Amino acid sequence: MDILPANLYKYFGPSRRGIFIDWLIRFTQPGALNDPFEMRPHIAGYGTPEEVFEIAANKWEMHNEYEYGEFVKRSGNTISYEDYRAGMEKHRLPMIHEALAKSPEINTKMARKIDEMMNTSVGILSLCACHDSLLMWAHYGDSHRGFVVEFDTTSPFFKQERPPVHATASEEEAAQFAEEYGRLRVVRYSDERPSVVVTKMSFDPLLTKGTPWKHEDEWRMLMPLDYADEKGPEHLGYPVCLFKIPPSAVTKIILGSNCNADLVSYALSLRSRDETHHIAIEKARIDEEHFRLNFEPVE
Repeated sequence: MDILPANLYKYFGPSRRGIFIDWLIRFTQPGALNDPFEMRPHIAGYGTPEEVFEIAANKWEMHNEYEYGEFVKRSGNTISYEDYRAGMEKHRLPMIHEALAKSPEINTKMARKIDEMMNTSVGILSLCACHDSLLMWAHYGDSHRGFVVEFDTTSPFFKQERPPVHATASEEEAAQFAEEYGRLRVVRYSDERPSVVVTKMSFDPLLTKGTPWKHEDEWRMLMPLDYADEKGPEHLGYPVCLFKIPPSAVTKIILGSNCNADLVSYALSLRSRDETHHIAIEKARIDEEHFRLNFEPVE
């Protein structure tokens, strides 16, 4: 069992300093993230081979009943369905196998449909287990000009068992929320894409990323996009869905080594407000001897 770290981190560029005011954070659609494989497993089929064969067999029976009705209409023949079916029995397995041979085409269509569903319904908050990654600071922290927010993972925000109070959720939706959403889950890394069948699919295999992303040391939280506190214009092809994070869930702000004075002032303004005066402020500084960052309190 994976042990949830006491703190997780989110890297931001300096343009996102407004979070210090509104505490709104984007839960991003998979298609708007920078990994084209995001939450896109290999769709091996609709179900197990046994399930798929049974579905194809049932469809053959339905098709055969329809054809029997058309045959009676055309010919006026009073042959019973049992006798008609017996005559068609020799075609049953060949026709079923012919239908199964088209499964790759069907799987591609299912994959597109699942992809569309994910991008219209699921938002992802990506957090990192470390605050001193040079690669993360360079990429997501805008070349060390941005900042990192440290979160307390014991906050109730990260342990939601029911949809937000403003959401109008059915009992079925509430049950699904409790099973899949509102909590932190570790991301796995693999050289192979997970392979799933639709009838057995959950979010677990969707939390696997390629090994090249391992340096992100990611944990993530999923939320239904319909439950967003605010929605904004499209960015990267998808509406911006924002969720409000309670300031009590934030324990520290770490400013990048290349940040400007304006960002420092924004961060220091937190000390003047009752709901944020508990948040520590630090600044990264490059080490004199090693390829690493040191962190010092901002006075």
